[in-house]
Amino acid sequence: MSKNFKIVLILLIAASVISAVMAVFSFVGKEREYMKRLLLEDKLSAILKDKKGLEDQIDSSKKAKEEAESKIKKIQEDMADLKALVKDEKEKNKDMSLDISEKEEKIERLKKDLEIEKKEKLTISKKLEDMEFDYTKAKTDASRLKQEKERLEKRLFDLKERSVDLDTIVVNPASYSATTKSAEPVKELMRGRVLVVNREYGFIVIDLGKNDGVEKGIAFEVKDVRDSLGRVEIDKVYDTMSSATVLPGGDVGRMKKGDLVIESR
Repeated sequence: MSKNFKIVLILLIAASVISAVMAVFSFVGKEREYMKRLLLEDKLSAILKDKKGLEDQIDSSKKAKEEAESKIKKIQEDMADLKALVKDEKEKNKDMSLDISEKEEKIERLKKDLEIEKKEKLTISKKLEDMEFDYTKAKTDASRLKQEKERLEKRLFDLKERSVDLDTIVVNPASYSATTKSAEPVKELMRGRVLVVNREYGFIVIDLGKNDGVEKGIAFEVKDVRDSLGRVEIDKVYDTMSSATVLPGGDVGRMKKGDLVIESR
């Protein structure tokens, strides 16, 4: 073989080798590109999937946000209504507190007025008691004076009608003294009637007084037709009547005007 043919053959072989190497590199490059494209497609698919998930999450978040905003708006409206209600309640409570204070002050005034009225009632009752006692005393005195007047008028009439001469009576002092000593009279128990009964203060008024020998502290027994109604003790004495306090155990509820009173020893 000639030298030129060898050179050409070497060049052809080198070109073939180079072409083969280039083809190998080109194939490898294409495989790499293909792999890269597959990887990129997988990444793109994953990204698109993530994007779709994010879009769904965004939509859900938007809906949740809208619902939250709606709830917030509703809560704000409720809070506004509640604030207005609280304000109204505060105003009402303020007015109520003032009203309660006024009513408490009024109650205190009424309590004071009640105490004053009670004292006034007690004073009036005492005055009424004294007036009833004085009225009963005056009535009894008038009745007694009327009876005495009638007795005097009758005695005067009898003295006018009678014209009898009286013989002189001689009394033996010795015999009179002996008779008196042997027959000393026993003091009778005082008896009278109930004139007034005051059940509220527990006392009665009887028709016996100083003129009948009644003294403060003397006890009397009060009786109706059959039963004993209890004992009373004299605390005020006038000429023709007395007032007596009903002692414990006495039934002042059953005592009445006209009941019998008998001196208790």
